[in-house]
Amino acid sequence: MRYIAGDTTVTCPCCKHFLFDKDYRQLNSRGATFFGLDWANKEATILICQRCSYILWFMDEPKSH
Repeated sequence: MRYIAGDTTVTCPCCKHFLFDKDYRQLNSRGATFFGLDWANKEATILICQRCSYILWFMDEPKSH
């Protein structure tokens, strides 16, 4: 799928491809992990290039295009 971040179409910085798979990853912090509160950490959206598998990270979720 194609995505837009802000007003820009997302392209892979490595291979210039424009199709990605979307997933989510938790951003762990030492403090929350120490107290067993990993569930309270923020989550980032990742886009994985379908051609070369490069991963791009976003705090604001990109919109599908």
